[in-house]
This record gives sequence, structure tokens and C-alpha cells, in this order.
Amino acid sequence: MYISLNELRQRIRILRPVTVQDEAGNLVEQGVEEVDTVWAKILPYAAKISDGYAEKVDEVNYRVVIRYRDDVEVTDQIQWRSHRFQITAPPYDFRCNRQYLVLEVRELVEDGQAQI
Repeated sequence: MYISLNELRQRIRILRPVTVQDEAGNLVEQGVEEVDTVWAKILPYAAKISDGYAEKVDEVNYRVVIRYRDDVEVTDQIQWRSHRFQITAPPYDFRCNRQYLVLEVRELVEDGQAQI
């Protein structure tokens, strides 16, 4: 895969879940906060249709390439247009030279509509 800087044409938002501790000591998610908005290249690379016990779930996997940064966590989410992605693997340095960061993400699609 070859990436150049002028190919980063999509604007994405990096979102981080906000968690608080309840009375019982459990972590409860209280929404998300925006970490940053960056330029990216979105590359779909796999799709899977599984017909489980209860319902049919379509899954699409993407690679999101952004400029290198070291503050992206595995628990973060990516917002691109009306799509929300979950990071499925630790982000990795594409060429090991701190130029590009690759995020493996997954979007779940139910009944032909994206989950948001």
C-alpha cells in the first residue's frame, strides 16, 4: 500500500468515550468527547455477512490512514460523515518512520443501515 500526503482527503473526527464511576464502582459510559479532527484516507478492505441466531448482521472493515500521532487509543471511535467506526486493533506506524498511522476499524451495518 502506497500513501502520499495529498491522498488524505476525508475529514474524520477521533472520539473518545467518557466514563465515570457509579455508586457501585462500575465504569459507566457517559457519551464521547472529540479528541481532534484530522485528514485521512479511508480504505474499505473486507466485508462479511453473518446470519446469526437472532438477526442478520453485515460487517464492513476499513483501514483509516492518518498523519502519525501517538495519542490514539484502541478504545477511541472514528466518525466519518454519518458512519461511526470502532477500532479493532492497536494503531500501528505504517512505515516505522512516524509519518503515517494506520487504524483498523469496523462498521456494523444492520438491515442495510449503518449503526450510529
